[in-house]
Amino acid sequence: MAVLERECLETLEILGHVYFLQGRPREARIVFNGILALDEGNESALKHLAALDLEEGDGRGALRLLEACAAQAGKQVDGPDPRLWLMRAKALQLEGQNAESGENLAEYVRQSNKNKSRIPAEKE
Repeated sequence: MAVLERECLETLEILGHVYFLQGRPREARIVFNGILALDEGNESALKHLAALDLEEGDGRGALRLLEACAAQAGKQVDGPDPRLWLMRAKALQLEGQNAESGENLAEYVRQSNKNKSRIPAEKE
């Protein structure tokens, strides 16, 4: 991908994230879907769309996006972001798969303890 294209995608990611933080899911979804149209494996867009699905109670949609996100993240040297396990646990719970949700929550705890540097500290 050319440098200019990468910079444009990063700018769109920032815009989508701002919409997401402002509680403007419709606009955020439009931006992140646009990013995926340009870069189908964009991990940030996949995570944000999964988070939007979770907020709307769509566990099945979130799971589909999280699987695609995990496939992309698995290609990274340091592996997937542990927060994917937490998001997956929430999606499974929405789908009524409580046992599997608990397993994913436990894996999130294991992974986040193993890799604390990737989990941002919570604001007080």
